[in-house]
Amino acid sequence: MLCSLPIHFVRIDLIRPNERHHPEHAAALADTIMREQLWRIPITLERNSLAVMDGHHRFEAARRLKLSHVPCLLLDYEQVEVIATRQGYIVTPQEIVRRARTGDLYPPKTTRHRFPSPLPVCNISLWLLQDRGAPLPSSAVRSVDRHAAKMIRKSAERWIPSGFATRPGNPP
Repeated sequence: MLCSLPIHFVRIDLIRPNERHHPEHAAALADTIMREQLWRIPITLERNSLAVMDGHHRFEAARRLKLSHVPCLLLDYEQVEVIATRQGYIVTPQEIVRRARTGDLYPPKTTRHRFPSPLPVCNISLWLLQDRGAPLPSSAVRSVDRHAAKMIRKSAERWIPSGFATRPGNPP
């Protein structure tokens, strides 16, 4: 099940789209993300090439919001079925990756990826995805677990009053 896979923060400049998008839909999505201050659904990427499987509009919304990282699931085409939704286009995993690498984008909504289970909801604060001027780690992909743990500790330090018992039974 996809909900048991780790979600990774991937640098946005390394993600490779393979389809164009509808600008009005991407703008509306960016507005919603900004208003809610939450990223709800991860973008799915092919593990090796970082080609977008699902989430071209979310990717463009992230670019419009100038996010430095986005939550992603990294998958292989052995886990995912892909079909063409437009006639006259070759849609295979190899062709999708080729188009992502060369920038020869399909028209919007040309491919449809079928996943073995629904995509998980991640509900990640937009604050965590913005570049705060801090040096980025050397790796392109950061595990949400490490990053989230660090942010949770920082948040706890800021919002839990000193002397407050954080576990039942712990004296202040």
